Amino acid sequence: MSQQVNRLHRPPAKLDLSLNSLMPMLEKTSTFQKAIEAVEALDPEAQAILVDIIQKRLKQQRRDDLLKEIAQAESDYAQGNVRRGSVADLMAELDE
Repeated sequence: MSQQVNRLHRPPAKLDLSLNSLMPMLEKTSTFQKAIEAVEALDPEAQAILVDIIQKRLKQQRRDDLLKEIAQAESDYAQGNVRRGSVADLMAELDE
């Protein structure tokens, strides 16, 4: 059990706050801000249409991701890479 506690209470990783590590985040923020400004330049009806399109694309993307996960799970099952057990079995395995 003490091994499990040690695994759960690791010291936090050091954050890299160098300019090189922050540049991708700053670039994304800049791109995001530009996108917002472009949307705000549209008339309200066009904004509503854009929101509808984005919502539909996000739903389709979630469907596609779910289908990939299902296909992977079916493949794992067919190859025998799936194990069954109770919560107690899982906890016993974690303690090993």
